[in-house]
Amino acid sequence: MIGTASLTGLADALAVAADRQIRRIVNGLRLAAGLDRPGVGCTPRTVIWSRGRASLMHYTAGADTGRPAILLVPSLINRSHIWDLRHGDSFVEHLLDAGYDVLCLDWGVPDARDAHNTMSTYVDEYMMAAVGVATRRCATVPIVIGHCFGGLIAVLWAASAEQQPPALITLAAPTNWDEVGPLSWLTRQGRIEPEDVLDETGNVPPAAMLAAFQMIRPLGDLVTYVTLLDRLHDREATQAIWALMAWARGHIPFPGTTFVEMIRKLSRENSLTTGKVAFGGRIRELSSITAPFLNIYGSKDHVAPPDSVKPLTGLVGSNNAAERELNAGHIGLLVGSAMRRKTMPTILDWLDAVLTQDQIGGPSVPQSNSPESTRPRVGANGVRPKG
Repeated sequence: MIGTASLTGLADALAVAADRQIRRIVNGLRLAAGLDRPGVGCTPRTVIWSRGRASLMHYTAGADTGRPAILLVPSLINRSHIWDLRHGDSFVEHLLDAGYDVLCLDWGVPDARDAHNTMSTYVDEYMMAAVGVATRRCATVPIVIGHCFGGLIAVLWAASAEQQPPALITLAAPTNWDEVGPLSWLTRQGRIEPEDVLDETGNVPPAAMLAAFQMIRPLGDLVTYVTLLDRLHDREATQAIWALMAWARGHIPFPGTTFVEMIRKLSRENSLTTGKVAFGGRIRELSSITAPFLNIYGSKDHVAPPDSVKPLTGLVGSNNAAERELNAGHIGLLVGSAMRRKTMPTILDWLDAVLTQDQIGGPSVPQSNSPESTRPRVGANGVRPKG
């Protein structure tokens, strides 16, 4: 016979399962109907500069006195709101909470007018102009943080700039292109010429970029949908996954001339590994970068694997160059629990040390290759309090 306690436990379990199923149905219906889709890029901001399709956003908050501003540089491949995905899961929000003034470049959506934009267009024109505007706005040259190809733009800018930033941080910036994914392998071997993937506008169409990422992770979409279905009972998790899915599928055209340069110079010549890249009539030497430098990469990154990113640390000329390998993927460095618990504490702790040394004239931070070398100085939500 089944005892009273067993019957009670069974009834409780059935009630929990029924409640979970009801929440799954409700959340699924609301999401499908567009009633519960999360807002993205919601942190208050002002556009303070624009040129062509590019613009510079300034996020409004009370920054701590005496700290440099931070300029975020996104990749050219995706929309910039990955830095400010949603409330509670925003790279920008966490930096503001830590007391930094924050600006972010937005490359916009390229069209036929941008097809002839070169690497020099983004490094020498847009990036140089944006840093100048940010400097005047915040009365200080900003710290620069770049992700993926945005990290390379930041590095090439720093190698070309007359004045170095207070600090330079790259996240998943591919340097050794012999170790980058299938698209690079195909074009490097000459199986595909870069001009072959350009459309009538002269740019790489979004569908081609999406296909390239699907080559890297063929089951990526399936895994994401399975995860979404599995967590549909959790409204917060459902919104987070939906926001990331919408961003990931929102690819934008890649400027054609820049793409051709990227394939020929960075991929086929693998020129970054030599420490010198020629474009725009100039040779850019990574040894010219003397700013404190932090190279961050993810151990689970399939887009810019660790072996493709690691060489950058030893190529810059800074005597304060460090690297950190974090247990995260390519986008996990910017959003989600990995960003909150790993990326953000790593950046804030390193900046604390660098800025303190700059103020007191102390010794450089020793280079560290240890994974996730951070101090546990964050709250339950992953944000370190001010002060």
